[in-house]
Amino acid sequence: MPEIDYYILKRSLTGWEDECGDTGIIRVYDGQCFLGLIDVLGHGKEAYDIAILSENYIAENHRCNLVDIMNGLHAHLKGTRGAVATLCRLNLANGELNCVGIGNISTRLFSTKSLHIIPRDGIIGYMITAPKQEQLKLYSGDILVLSSDGLRENFDCENYPNLLKGSAKKIATDFMDFLNKGNDDASCIVLRYGI
Repeated sequence: MPEIDYYILKRSLTGWEDECGDTGIIRVYDGQCFLGLIDVLGHGKEAYDIAILSENYIAENHRCNLVDIMNGLHAHLKGTRGAVATLCRLNLANGELNCVGIGNISTRLFSTKSLHIIPRDGIIGYMITAPKQEQLKLYSGDILVLSSDGLRENFDCENYPNLLKGSAKKIATDFMDFLNKGNDDASCIVLRYGI
């Protein structure tokens, strides 16, 4: 079975960890890898509390169908300021990747040709369009990056020649250092497949 390397990195706008409205979760089980990145609207203590509420819900339900998890999270966050999120499940043996996204979490696959998954519109907990599962295939050496809108989405890799080199932790740190907008909480998950 191909090996993976992964890392979650988040930074609050204020610098205080308990004021970050971004969070992520990764679970590896039964030949699968579940990844979820959540960005609660706004920042500060209230956003952090909702992020932890979201993280706990997803942790309890990560083995369920992705669309069901997203719909359940939407119901779970009713009455809060809301969030955006992308949930993915990777079959480690064959590289099949399923993703469901609502809102402006960027999901990019860096491969022989780069792909960008377009999420559905909406705010989880307020109003969403029906979640739809997308499917991709990862091959040995591919890099998957999920990032919140605290990081610039539009950039040219040629301007950052070492951005996609090294461990998942190094790549996540470089994304945070080079692409951070500096006006919001920021987070990313990096997964390297078939290392």
